Amino acid sequence: MAYTLFEEFEPSDVEDFRSLKGKPGPVERGLFIAESGKIARKILASKLEVRHAYMTREFFADLQPLFDKRTDATNIFLASKEEMEQVIGYHLHQGIMIAARIPESRSIEEAAQSWKEPFTVVVLDSIADAENMGGIIRNAAALGARAVIVDDQSCNPYLRRSVRVSMGTIVDVEIIQVANLVKALRTLGELRSVRRIGAALTNNSVDLSDLKPDGNTVLVFGSEGWGLRQEVMDTCDVLAKIPISESVDSLNVGVASGIFLWWARQGLKTSGALPPN
Repeated sequence: MAYTLFEEFEPSDVEDFRSLKGKPGPVERGLFIAESGKIARKILASKLEVRHAYMTREFFADLQPLFDKRTDATNIFLASKEEMEQVIGYHLHQGIMIAARIPESRSIEEAAQSWKEPFTVVVLDSIADAENMGGIIRNAAALGARAVIVDDQSCNPYLRRSVRVSMGTIVDVEIIQVANLVKALRTLGELRSVRRIGAALTNNSVDLSDLKPDGNTVLVFGSEGWGLRQEVMDTCDVLAKIPISESVDSLNVGVASGIFLWWARQGLKTSGALPPN
């Protein structure tokens, strides 16, 4: 047990939790915020460093056994739900918030060389919406992806809303942040034998159902507004689309990622290479 409890403190002591709505907040300082008891439990059961926790006394009584097992020096601030809402600036569904250290991203070279074959990896090009980001991460964790590679044109995967929509699965799948997505895709092709499949609606796209899911698969998804950038499509080995009704032009990227990942999972399942639950 290495945490410290505070029942009297200044508002500045909980600044990391203050007025987060619509703002990057502590992400700029290397921290991410998690809300809800379920997500808090996942984080407390992980190896991530928990810097601060802000919660009701009832939540602390429930989570104390998890805090007792940890060795990081967490500052835990206790208050009523009403007091928390006054500081935070909006209504809380549950009376708990945790600030954890964002894990350092491995280089694409280091990560790629560590993946056991066969593997599936998700690559994100200019995903702007934090809810879509969180949903894709949750899909990736649920359906056996080894990692999610995020470019610097996308929103930060550790934004509060993204973490919330991921239901804490952001701790279950590796997040790799890269500055140059085209370079990262080329590096993957140079280091490992992979098939880079871009999700795109073009005249050259093949139906996903016509592709066989096997081998090392890199699934590339693009912006909610315009899809994959041309230079990213040019780096893919094949472009694929989901056969849908002609009356609908496209699917939400979060939904599409789930379908592509389920398709890829069939190949992992056949090979017996699914990661352990």
